[in-house]
Amino acid sequence: MRLLVLQHSPLDHPGVMRRYLAEDGIEWDPIDTYTGCAIPALDSYDALLVMGGPQQTDQELVYSWLKAEKDYIRRAILAKKKPILGICLGSQLIADVMGGRVGPMAMPEIGILDVETTPAALGDALLDGLAAPAKTLQWHLNAVLELPPGAVHLMRSPACENQAFRLGDRVWGLQFHMELNSEMVLGTEMFLDYVAALEAQRGVGALQRLAEETERYGGELDRSARLIYDNFLALV
Repeated sequence: MRLLVLQHSPLDHPGVMRRYLAEDGIEWDPIDTYTGCAIPALDSYDALLVMGGPQQTDQELVYSWLKAEKDYIRRAILAKKKPILGICLGSQLIADVMGGRVGPMAMPEIGILDVETTPAALGDALLDGLAAPAKTLQWHLNAVLELPPGAVHLMRSPACENQAFRLGDRVWGLQFHMELNSEMVLGTEMFLDYVAALEAQRGVGALQRLAEETERYGGELDRSARLIYDNFLALV
């Protein structure tokens, strides 16, 4: 098994999933699309992961590589051949290219927060077995405001209606960060807009406190991440 992973910054890698991949002996190729490099054909891979990032889906003029990546994701979805999972920005990119609407939130959603499943999530191949409500790590300024046509709504939170959705039987978008650990939370200090949004809600020093909270709930977050990861690989 071999996975293709699209990354949008040095921080936005598969995180805790790197440990799972190593334990399972699964190969994966990280493609740093933010450097402008070409994305290889998906034919040589068994699945596609589209990670988060500090960019927004409508910033094609700022990030010239974004248009090519969006075209790639759209073609991969329409081909209906390989399982695809988008996380945070990855989820928003999937929604955007398939006709949904992404935009800024009235208030950024940040922290360890509960996410509820919808009735449609019962028996969903990716979320099967996930606790409800589930503890999740949120850190996003934008959100999927309208799902793409035909998308199945799977999860919601009080601040973000479209926390998870499915397109067809092999494409999922997750707004929450299943991959982050406390070390990655601290690494977010390189993204000043995100730290500013966090401190605006929770005061100076909030980044360190969020890292400590992530560590405190680490076991529960890791179990959820492992379950989603295992379910995704079972699709492959």
